[in-house]
Amino acid sequence: MITSLKNQTALVTGASSGIGREIAQLLAERGARVFGTARDPKSARPIPSVEMIGMDVTDDASVAGAVQSIVQKSGPIQFVVNNAGYALTGAVEETSLTEARQQFETNFFGVLRVTNAVLPGMRRAGFGRFVNISSVVGLLPSPFMAMYAASKHAMEGYTESLDHEVRRFGVRALLIEPAFTKSNISHSGKDADVQLDEYAVHRGRILELTRKGIAYGDDPHLVAEAVFTALTAESPRLRYPVGKGVTLSRLRRFLPASLFDRALRKEFQLN
Repeated sequence: MITSLKNQTALVTGASSGIGREIAQLLAERGARVFGTARDPKSARPIPSVEMIGMDVTDDASVAGAVQSIVQKSGPIQFVVNNAGYALTGAVEETSLTEARQQFETNFFGVLRVTNAVLPGMRRAGFGRFVNISSVVGLLPSPFMAMYAASKHAMEGYTESLDHEVRRFGVRALLIEPAFTKSNISHSGKDADVQLDEYAVHRGRILELTRKGIAYGDDPHLVAEAVFTALTAESPRLRYPVGKGVTLSRLRRFLPASLFDRALRKEFQLN
């Protein structure tokens, strides 16, 4: 168990609001030197003891420059929390390839860019942890948010594979899997440009259920605590479901597929 984060450097992407802000604040309170990222750090509300820096996770040069700046200021980075992301909503038929690529550029390839920029230093130091903020939709289907779900499914497979590759260097790659969490994801998300009448009723119904789920969702502090546990556990688990995500994860793993399918369609009123 890592009992203290003192003298440890943590990088938290997407820290300007919501879950990322909560994570950055908690890690700073627990003693880490925390660097939070935002595309425009000047527009982000200050977080006590957190230094905000500019980073666009979709841009190679931006990621490399931000990581180099952190290393110059504080030395090697021990912890990375890949949180930056957004949700694209719309039926698959309504979603263009350009919109799908943009979703993956942020949610998936952004994680690869940050990881590849930091990993060599961790490997040389013989220690480090990447904690990737996934979602229960990394395990579950998400009608009318298929590209978001696909990006989280990709993150799950990538992180588990990476963990096996780097474990011998003293580095771990771990997953946090929240369910609906109070955040601004519905405001920072994007809608597909095309909206077909054939999907209007079900799309509107599901998006309203999603908005309500977020409004009454888990406290983001639960996610931050799960991140702290993953960073400090002596023998960390690969996956950390959070809040209501614990129940959903168990249902997905143990409920017969036909029962799960019916339950999901009933929940989303797709019958």
